[in-house]
Amino acid sequence: MDRLRALAIFKAVADHGGFRHAASALDLSCPVITRTVQELETLLGVRLFQRTTRRVALTSAGHEVLVRACGVLACYDELVNTSSLCASEPSGSVRLAAPAFYGRHHLGPVLASFMARYPKVWVDLRLREGAVDPLEDEADLALCLAREFRPMLITRPVASADVGVYASSDYLVRRGEPRDPADLLAHDCLTCDGLGIGSSWPFIRRSGEERYVLNVRGALRANHAEVLVGAAVHGAGVVMLPDFLVQEALARGELQRLLPQWRAEPLSIHLAYSSRQHQALSVRKLIEHLEIALGETVDRPRRRARGTLLQPCEPVALAA
Repeated sequence: MDRLRALAIFKAVADHGGFRHAASALDLSCPVITRTVQELETLLGVRLFQRTTRRVALTSAGHEVLVRACGVLACYDELVNTSSLCASEPSGSVRLAAPAFYGRHHLGPVLASFMARYPKVWVDLRLREGAVDPLEDEADLALCLAREFRPMLITRPVASADVGVYASSDYLVRRGEPRDPADLLAHDCLTCDGLGIGSSWPFIRRSGEERYVLNVRGALRANHAEVLVGAAVHGAGVVMLPDFLVQEALARGELQRLLPQWRAEPLSIHLAYSSRQHQALSVRKLIEHLEIALGETVDRPRRRARGTLLQPCEPVALAA
């Protein structure tokens, strides 16, 4: 039995004063109306109507059930109206999860422009130091590193972050400057778990002819990338980090880039979510906005000249 439908039929009988009038108003047969009310009475364990040959009247229990039924049906109507609004106009709450090191540097301006365009949408941003997972974080949408997401998620690349190897001049005076990736095995390498790199540092010669993956070691390991910037500035060792995290230290001369003939594999940033089915319009609009806005922040030569180091990825079709 459809209990919500049964309550609506019960209310119609009470409102119209009889089964025949309710059947006419709802365009149902009288036997269907009668059977539905009887099933509801059996479910609730009370008689709802006193029936005579001339009239149908609510029992005392029926009056109480009617009051509660009206409240339930009103709540349902409100829910339908709200859902219809969300389906036709971006509104309501969207939970977005993202890596903390990335969100702190890039998402503030992007979300500000989104909220200005869609004032009825409330974004609940959750930044994580470790791996981001839209399922574990109960998020509608997540920005993830390519090495993090589960295979069952729907993903689409939106940007990539250039990665480099850096150290302070004080450290290099003490330990010497590495000329080849293999030289890093003799250095103190500061590693970060929260970037999907860890202690396995991938290198590609700029000519594309050689590739390395080095398992480096050092005295400091952290899940917070920005802590390692400060440690490297103060001479603790060599770091492999996204370029945007160190550009201020570079500008001040506190760090310098190493191994100019080599490049590290960039970090690929993906949008990830669990399903497109019944996806709220507000979520779809945020997906569209993030794809465009994260690309626009880098797709300008003058920005690259000032040191913005994110690069847009080629657009691809959604994963199946």
